[in-house]
Amino acid sequence: MRPDTEVAKSAIVERLPPEAVNCLSGSFVRLADLHGRCLDEASIMELGEGYLLRAGPDERSCPEIVFGVEEVVHRGLTAQGCEVRTDAIDPGDWAGQLRTLLADHLGVVVWVNSSHLPYADVYTAHPRFMHALVALELSADLRWVKVFDSLVDDRVRFACVSWLPSAAFEAAILDRIPSKSLDHMGSFHVLERVREPLDDDNAAARSLVSQARKFRRIPEFHNVVNEYRSLCGAAFAGSRDTAKHAARRLFDNVNVLCVIPVLRLLDRSLVRAGAGDALLGQCRALAEDWHVLGLQGLKFEATLSASLAQRIDERFERLDGATAHFWETVSTELADD
Repeated sequence: MRPDTEVAKSAIVERLPPEAVNCLSGSFVRLADLHGRCLDEASIMELGEGYLLRAGPDERSCPEIVFGVEEVVHRGLTAQGCEVRTDAIDPGDWAGQLRTLLADHLGVVVWVNSSHLPYADVYTAHPRFMHALVALELSADLRWVKVFDSLVDDRVRFACVSWLPSAAFEAAILDRIPSKSLDHMGSFHVLERVREPLDDDNAAARSLVSQARKFRRIPEFHNVVNEYRSLCGAAFAGSRDTAKHAARRLFDNVNVLCVIPVLRLLDRSLVRAGAGDALLGQCRALAEDWHVLGLQGLKFEATLSASLAQRIDERFERLDGATAHFWETVSTELADD
């Protein structure tokens, strides 16, 4: 079906309430729904062990805090009976490849370069980043691709269905964003098989306890806040441009891309695991403290104030202790042994 003139101008054909916390897990939740299977993002993160974060430099040597999103989501889906197949994109025949996949499957998940998505200002007016969509349909003349976007993280968050010109879609999937930690572009993903999992009422609690024990045992995880703190401190002490870029990325990594979205899902997982009010309160206090830290990053970008840098460092120190205490409480409260 070819979009009409009005659709071509507006791009968005259906605006929906926000559906996702993370764009990749949200895309697979929609894809599973098309297969008649109801999934929850929190269960994907639980079973994929996605609540353990890592810190390090990105491709521009700027501090970042991340989780292994593709590995986590695929592992979480597999644990719930969803088999993911991944095919490398053929740059010379991506349209034919996509048409074949859509003939056999209900949708195709793909990572894109956000700067080529024309239907929302949050993509075209901000620095590029990797974003996941579901391709739903390819027009007969190959000029348009219909996509579902589970998370347009604008001032007012929303999901949408849009028609993209093929040229924009091609640029979005082929204009790769270099990244040391999240180099996921270049593949189409489909659900090859969807089975009902075995009932397991204790899965959430057991998975959270497993992650708590890994946090305590593995330095990469239990040192994550201090590592991120150290990297940010070094960047803030660098050149003016380095400090301002690192401060903006602190806000992005915390409030938009990673920490706060992960803590939102962790809150849901704790409820599923039967956590008490005190443990839920710890999680929500962490989210609030991280939120304030992200806002401090924005203020530091504007002022480069040495006293504000000191307050940021002090908040990192508090978060390090609070994070360790949180995971220790998870380990003791939710363990069944």
